[in-house]
Amino acid sequence: MARSSVHTPVLLRFPGEVAREDGWGRLLELCASSAKLSTQTPLDRGEQVRLAFEVNGERFADLRARVESVDRDEDGFLAADLSFQDEVEKRRLARSLADLLSRQVL
Repeated sequence: MARSSVHTPVLLRFPGEVAREDGWGRLLELCASSAKLSTQTPLDRGEQVRLAFEVNGERFADLRARVESVDRDEDGFLAADLSFQDEVEKRRLARSLADLLSRQVL
């Protein structure tokens, strides 16, 4: 499974009736079906969030994710485990990560 540990900047947006101010964070780990996020934006387990970020020159503008778990670290940042909800976007992300990682190996 293709996975990246590059700290990728990410925009967090909140859909629907929970719409609130956008937030920022960093993806600490990223794979095709999930990610680990560091942020100061408040998040709750089970919450839906939309992510915007770039991988290998490919933009992901509205990737739907569910917050699976949230912990606060000693610096006050939240560490959240996210699972991606859109199968088409997960396949596109897998291709982009595989391409990125194949270039890093060379």
